[in-house]
Amino acid sequence: MKFICPSCGIHLQAESDLAGKTVKCPGCATRIQIPETKSALPPPDGTDPQQESSAEEMVGDYYEQLPELESYTGKSLPHPSWVNPLLALAIGAGATFVQFIVVYPMSKDNYLRGLFLERGWSQHVTVFLFFWCAGLLFQKWLNLRKQRRAMLIEALPSDMAEEITVRNLPEFHSHVMHFPKPLRNTYIVNRIRKALEYFYVRQSNPETTSMVTSLSDIDYAKANGSYSIVKLFLWAIPIMGFIGTVVGIGNAIMGFGAVLGQSGGGGGGGVDALMEPLMGVLKSLGVAFDTTLLALVYSIILAFPANSLQGDEEDLVAEVDQYCNDNLLKRLNDGGAGASNLDSNSGLLKALGDAIADGQRDMLLKFEAMAKSLEPQMKNAEKMAGLIEKQLAAVGDRAQLFEKRLDKELISSADRVQSTVVEGLRNLNDVLKELNGKQVVVQKRGWFSRG
Repeated sequence: MKFICPSCGIHLQAESDLAGKTVKCPGCATRIQIPETKSALPPPDGTDPQQESSAEEMVGDYYEQLPELESYTGKSLPHPSWVNPLLALAIGAGATFVQFIVVYPMSKDNYLRGLFLERGWSQHVTVFLFFWCAGLLFQKWLNLRKQRRAMLIEALPSDMAEEITVRNLPEFHSHVMHFPKPLRNTYIVNRIRKALEYFYVRQSNPETTSMVTSLSDIDYAKANGSYSIVKLFLWAIPIMGFIGTVVGIGNAIMGFGAVLGQSGGGGGGGVDALMEPLMGVLKSLGVAFDTTLLALVYSIILAFPANSLQGDEEDLVAEVDQYCNDNLLKRLNDGGAGASNLDSNSGLLKALGDAIADGQRDMLLKFEAMAKSLEPQMKNAEKMAGLIEKQLAAVGDRAQLFEKRLDKELISSADRVQSTVVEGLRNLNDVLKELNGKQVVVQKRGWFSRG
């Protein structure tokens, strides 16, 4: 259901099952009735901002012709999850003062009066911390009500244009910037405004989607972090109760000394004399137990709304994510080139040329980095080549020396063999001269011969 507030003219939307119900306008707080029809918006005038800009206007001086976005010049606003701790401190101090004013006139026998006024300083601190934390949770509750009302806004009206391009984006951005002041610092408005500004600068659907996802993570972390001070109070209040318990038990132990002195002194009075110190001991024990009781009760009272509000805020962040996915991201149109709304062939070629140029530039940078990284390796290779050449030269010199040495050894060996053969022939010649024709008989000796 889409409709317009008759008082402030802000675009609103609601679920179809809420038709006919009366709600407060998040912009001007006027009570209005959600219409029964599906859409109560005025029909579009038939003009399409995408058709007004021709392909020729987007070529050449495309980037210079883009309209400028309206910039925010006011004071920077805190995160939507932020609450004022000083205001909560004032609320806590005022509520503590009011409680003591209410309890003080009660009779002295009243248990509540004794619990809050007669149990020592730790009770006063516990009550003050309780109301301080309650003030923070009250602010959180009011903030979440405002955030829920802001979810009724149709931040991106479809009657402006079905698709969001760089050309018509300033219209959507101006529409978001002129929301009523109470709605400008909400999850939904901040998310859409930052996404539009990022898309206008980067002009890329994937990058804008990644940026919206990072914003979702930031909002989720901020929402959880805003409850850290509440968790601190939930820890400090029981500690104050335990401190009061320790103080009460210590006073009770000191009171037992007086009781033992009365009983061991032998004085008169009997039991009546012991009643006064025993009453002091019992009063100290009452302080010990009552301080712990009050602290634990206050902790339980604060724990349930704190967890409930934290869960509601996390659900709110998830609903903002879903709204951005359904109404923002799928309507963004960068023209398919990943850079701008380029619907013409020449614009597409320009985008492709820019992409190729960027790729070549990156490749050259990588080659330069690779060459720089290979310089030390080349120097090491040159050193190794020089060492190998020196070793080869040394091996060649050794081979020549070995060859010369081998030649000398072969010649000397041949000379020795030749001299030995010559000497043997001379000896044989001498033997033949001594025989001088004599016959030499060589007889084979048998197996069984005797001599």
